[in-house]
Amino acid sequence: MGIKKAEKWEPWEFENGKIKKSLPKEIVPTDAMSEEEESFRGFLLTLAMIFNDFKGLVLMNDTMQHVYKQTGDEVSGHNGELAGIRLQMIKILYATIHEALVFLGESEQICASKLFQQLVQKTSDGTQLVWEMLRKIANGQSTDDERFKEFEELREFLVKARNNVGFHYQTRKQLIAGFRRFFEKGITGMPETSRQWAYRSTKSEFNQSRYYYADAALQGYYVNLFGDEKSNKERNDETFRLLNLIVYAIHDLLRQYYDALPAH
Repeated sequence: MGIKKAEKWEPWEFENGKIKKSLPKEIVPTDAMSEEEESFRGFLLTLAMIFNDFKGLVLMNDTMQHVYKQTGDEVSGHNGELAGIRLQMIKILYATIHEALVFLGESEQICASKLFQQLVQKTSDGTQLVWEMLRKIANGQSTDDERFKEFEELREFLVKARNNVGFHYQTRKQLIAGFRRFFEKGITGMPETSRQWAYRSTKSEFNQSRYYYADAALQGYYVNLFGDEKSNKERNDETFRLLNLIVYAIHDLLRQYYDALPAH
């Protein structure tokens, strides 16, 4: 890969909690279940996948911040690669949160079921409050809790971010507008040198090449989407706050359910 590795390097290890185990049939029974039970088990399995998706994105983002050198604002292939990949993490995060909310909205019948409500009642008061908020946002409803008001408008932005650049590439006009925003008008906090030229690295090797100007267009797109640089940052911060709420609510719910299974 196009990576300059340190001369001395000790590979990192993941530090997860002690492994617990269940028989596969305890997670999803081999025998046929009722339709309600089947839907409920599938719902919990999907929540576990959503949790893993979010954790993976956070881990990759943290790795980018802590493994690779932060070398200031100068224009370089290293800085362009680092900024571009971190922007990709944001792009995928927006799209994944949107998909999680869509899934919750489509699962409203399960969320309203007796099975789910009994499980939610076993979680903390804070988790119960978050689940109520998530259900309302997922279904386009207003929340009465002022602590969660900021997230009501966020979903509209997540839809646009997902549809245009997250999981689709049907965004030519928006991307051109983002390109012009970055290079012609400029973005607060970005050095002037970053927009004097449309930069790229193009070697015959795929892993030593990148089109930095496309990352710049994406950054400009997000500024346009959110209105200005300040709003862009605020939406980013809101997104990470919502991410934390979703992850911990899912985690609390799944721990209550799976930790009650027989110990092995």
